[in-house]
Amino acid sequence: MALRVDSRDVLDPNARTRRAFAGRIVGRFRRGGPNAWDDYIYEAEDGGPVDVLPGVPIQLEPRGAEFRLRRRGQVVRVAWQAPPEVLDEVGNDARALRRRFVAECVEGFTEEAGQGPAAMIARKLRG
Repeated sequence: MALRVDSRDVLDPNARTRRAFAGRIVGRFRRGGPNAWDDYIYEAEDGGPVDVLPGVPIQLEPRGAEFRLRRRGQVVRVAWQAPPEVLDEVGNDARALRRRFVAECVEGFTEEAGQGPAAMIARKLRG
């Protein structure tokens, strides 16, 4: 069964990259229909290596050292390519790898507060 994601949730950034690092594209989200509101479908694939720059808004996946970002107009899932010394240190412990990734490569952020619906309606009514 393919993973389906609501179009509003396909990329909901909850962090930002702290520094530049290497990653590997492990999948893409493609639109499941012709409309902007259609669900997205996740397709696993080896999309090759990618260099991730600092300051890029990302959505951390719930597990592992993986995240989503927008690249060339598409939302892709990327796995962190940890340096060999990190892999030697954490071994096969996926939780330790995630902790290391979050500590070294990710910083949290909050989106800037936008205009609330009441203020927007009042502005429109004023003309």
